This record gives sequence, structure tokens and C-alpha cells, in this order.
Amino acid sequence: MTKYQVDGSCVIEIAPWLEKALEKQKNKTMSVAAPIVDQEYIESDHWNKTPVEPIRSLDDIERIKQYFLTTKGHGNTRIRNYAYFVLSLNVARRCGDIVELRVRDVLNADGTFKTHVIFDHEQKTGKRSMILLNSKTVEALKLYFDTLKEYRMSDWLFPKLNNHDEHMSVDGMRRMLQRTVEALGIDMRIGTHSLRKTMPYHIITNSTNTEDEVMVSQLLKHSNVKTTYHYIGRSQSEMDDFVEANAL
Repeated sequence: MTKYQVDGSCVIEIAPWLEKALEKQKNKTMSVAAPIVDQEYIESDHWNKTPVEPIRSLDDIERIKQYFLTTKGHGNTRIRNYAYFVLSLNVARRCGDIVELRVRDVLNADGTFKTHVIFDHEQKTGKRSMILLNSKTVEALKLYFDTLKEYRMSDWLFPKLNNHDEHMSVDGMRRMLQRTVEALGIDMRIGTHSLRKTMPYHIITNSTNTEDEVMVSQLLKHSNVKTTYHYIGRSQSEMDDFVEANAL
């Protein structure tokens, strides 16, 4: 039991159980400066119980592609967005890793395309990924490069329009996608992570082979095997065929 001096003539004693209750209440009212609500948090399940969705309609995917290809924009912005969209759908990586790609990550010095894009150190997991640049991705990137006057191997693959020293931000890509689906009247909760989820969604939804879920799990580099099935080893050529066969 703790004694407290109230004034010069009065001392009160507080029972231990009451002191603990008062301390808990004190802790509840304590706070610090509010943290920044960053993009990774917004697109995580912690933001709310309705995380961003995959694009569930193949027709909507084609509508978005055509919107980028046919709608006028400043400079080559629409074609850049198209290339980003197709690349993101097919490599199924996080936007934070994709916007940090440079020209040298997809092109050889002679202008030919690399067979794979390599993410040496993914931001969230630190894992290394090597993903095939499938035919749909190469077609989109070729269209994009053909709109550029010149580019260096060390340039950002997706630079900001008015400042080529900086790459596009995750937030910028998210807002671009949100404006696009709004313009097309597509009712969905979209974010950059929607593009990472879309290919796996369609593969698992349309497949009757449980092996495909294992391949999806390995493609996404999921560490929690309970989300699909236990991982089994896959060769790079098997993964290449898998990515090519499911090109969007």
C-alpha cells in the first residue's frame, strides 16, 4: 500500500489494485506525435478490413490498357503508364521495387531486351527475384521505348515527367490508377498492389490444378506456406513457362 502526502496535514493510502488501475488509465491517455501514414501502410491489411482488390475482370484489364493507348496525355505519359501497368501485372512485384528499376534492368547495351528482370533485394522482404520478361511485357516496353527520344542505361525506367533525376513514386502511381478506373467507371478499390494480386487471382480462380497454387506461392515469394500449399522446388525454366503461359 502506497502513502501519498496530500497537504501538510493529510496522508492517504492507495491499495495496490487501485494504483494499478490508475496507472493503466494514465497510459491510455498518453500519446506521441502521430506517425506518417505511408503508402505501404495504406495498401496493407492494417489500413482497414478492405485491402486493395485485384482486377477481377479480364475485360476491365483490356479497357484500362486501351485507355492508356488511346487517351491523349502530356508527352508520353499515357504510354509510360501503359508500360508500367503491363509490366506490373506480369512480374507481380511491389510498386516500390518496380519504380526503382532502371533502363539497364530491362535492356542490354545493344538495345535488345533482357530475358529476365532481376530484383536483387526486394524492399519489403530483402529476397532476390528473377522474373521472365514475357512477350506481353516486352511488347509494352518496346512501345514505351519507341516514344522516348533518347535514354541512357542508367536512367530510371519510369522517371517523373518534369524531373528525370527522380523516379515515379508509389503514391503517384496509385493516384494514376485511381484516376483511370474512375474515368472508366470501374467500381473497385484499386492501388498499386492490385496489380501484384491480379495475375495470381486469375491463375488460382481459373485453374483446377492445385500445383498452380504452389507456383503462384513461389512466384510471389510468400514465406508463409500456410497461405497456399507447402512449397516445392521449381526450376527457372518451369517458372519461365508458367509466367509466359499466363501473360496478361
